[in-house]
Amino acid sequence: MKFKKIRPVRWGVALLLGGMLVLSGCTASGNKPATTASRTEKAATTIINPATAAAAQQALKFYHSITLDEPRDQVETILAVPGEVQPDGQVAYRDPGSGYGVLVTYGEDDKVFSKRLLPTEKSPELAAMNPFPVTDKQAYRIAIGMPFYEVQDVMGSDGIEISLSRPEPGSAKQLTGLGWFNPDGSYAVVYLNLPTGEVIGSEFVTV
Repeated sequence: MKFKKIRPVRWGVALLLGGMLVLSGCTASGNKPATTASRTEKAATTIINPATAAAAQQALKFYHSITLDEPRDQVETILAVPGEVQPDGQVAYRDPGSGYGVLVTYGEDDKVFSKRLLPTEKSPELAAMNPFPVTDKQAYRIAIGMPFYEVQDVMGSDGIEISLSRPEPGSAKQLTGLGWFNPDGSYAVVYLNLPTGEVIGSEFVTV
């Protein structure tokens, strides 16, 4: 995968999965209010097939099966697959059944400090949650310090939790990453400070 950074990125997570939808594209500034309202209205009235939601939940099951502060030996018992240590020290685990995985950073205490979803190449289960594609232009519109309700206006929904970290020592910030997926495998990520709900950064990831 090629990672195309849009804004400064930090680790982070979390909101709703079932029934959350995404909008596509940016609009001319003169038409923005009416267009945003129209797309948000479409997203709000679109019904997600229960089977689609169930497939997405199953795809995320491996990621959600571990929690922050969990000891490494317990993580590896739960996941029941060997981890692959990355050059930066993070450990990648893949579910042989679904192909989805989780990238874990362990702290000095050998407990989970952060985790990030490892999608499949196309992630069809997650892309099916979005009736509209998301674009790098939408990610560009996400400004640092933006409140979450403005993120919802730009992206059209709450997104899917794809990363989470515990606070840095001596800091109250806990970062969360929300993702919006496309059928071609690309996806947008917005990182929030979980206590305040304000944007820390964003990126658009391409295959």
